[in-house]
Amino acid sequence: MRVRTVDWPEREAFIAHLDRLKAQRGIRYDVALAESAEISHSAISNWRSGKQKPSLGHVMKLADALDVDRQDLAARAGVAEGLARASTPTQLPPELELLIDQYQTADPNRRAELLQRITWISEWFDATAPRPAADERSRRAS
Repeated sequence: MRVRTVDWPEREAFIAHLDRLKAQRGIRYDVALAESAEISHSAISNWRSGKQKPSLGHVMKLADALDVDRQDLAARAGVAEGLARASTPTQLPPELELLIDQYQTADPNRRAELLQRITWISEWFDATAPRPAADERSRRAS
C-alpha cells in the first residue's frame, strides 16, 4: 500500500528545524509539542510522513508555543503566502541553522556575547578575503 504524499519541498528542512527547536526546549515527543501548541499530534505525524503540509494556523500556534518568530517559521514551512513580511528563507548549512537557533533561544546577555563573536568573525573574514591584483583594479576602473 502506497501512502499518498503532498508536494512540499520544504518538508525535510522544516521538520529538522522543528526537531532542533524541540531539543533546545527539552521537548522529547511530538505529542508534548502538539499539546503545548493546542494542535493534534496526528497533524505533526502527518507532516513528518508527508501526508499533509501544515496550515498557516498550525504554524502560528507552533511558533507561539516554541516562542519563535511567526514569519520565520511560516517561511520555513513554506506557508508564508498569507503573511505580509514573510520571505522564502535561503537554505543554510546546518551549522548556521544551529547558530541562528542558539541566538533565538539565548538570554539577552548570551545574545550580546554571540553578536560580538559574530562581528569578530565577519571582520576576520573581510580582512582575509582575497583582493584583486593592482592591475585588475586599474582595468576595472577604466
